Amino acid sequence: MPFKPPLRIAQLRAIQDRHRGPDGKISDADLLALLQEVKRYRSFILRTKQLSGGFKRPSGVLGPVYDEWFEILSAEPCVAEQEEMVRELLEAPDKLRKGMGPR
Repeated sequence: MPFKPPLRIAQLRAIQDRHRGPDGKISDADLLALLQEVKRYRSFILRTKQLSGGFKRPSGVLGPVYDEWFEILSAEPCVAEQEEMVRELLEAPDKLRKGMGPR
């Protein structure tokens, strides 16, 4: 049975928000534990992507396995979201500040 598509951060936040009580806290301990586990896995995936530049592609039969692993890692929503955030942060500003020349 194939996995369902991974959830993006907005979908995870929507799930979290649907289960908040009147005090703003999540009252279901099981749901809170699951969300914390998802957060931990996303963090692990992002650290793995950060380190993946230092991994060399193995030769022989492990080469295709490495290629598939890297392709799956790059397709993870948390990786795509982080790369989009970095792109937005590094974009040139729409309006140059006083004293700034074009790059």
